[in-house]
Amino acid sequence: MASGVVPPTFERCDERGTFVEVVNRGPWETVLTGQMHAGAVLGHHYHKLTDMFFFLASGNCRMDTVQVKTGERRQVALTTGQGACLPRYHSHAIRFDAESTFILLKSRAYDPEDPDTYEHPVPEAAPCDVQTIAETKVT
Repeated sequence: MASGVVPPTFERCDERGTFVEVVNRGPWETVLTGQMHAGAVLGHHYHKLTDMFFFLASGNCRMDTVQVKTGERRQVALTTGQGACLPRYHSHAIRFDAESTFILLKSRAYDPEDPDTYEHPVPEAAPCDVQTIAETKVT
């Protein structure tokens, strides 16, 4: 699973409304949803056993990642209707620029006895320090 923006795999718009398949791959055991306030930050940790797919249902955010084994840094800007993969060993900080709603798919269910969560601060990247990925917004 590579990190970066993942475009929807299918979209249908008709007189009834819109239907979007945001992801059609992955071994997901858990689906979470949440709402975050503008200025909130989620993360500053990585997982050794868990892959994740983050989908922004509404709002805007920037996702800074650090691959903890190599030090490679990346920043991805997401807007409504975009998603991004967060593979194992990618420490992440998701910074919400607006009131936002998200869906998070995890390949491993959370176990409080073995949370697979390792603290690892992720500084906000300057645009010249990272690869920024832009994709077409789903409307």
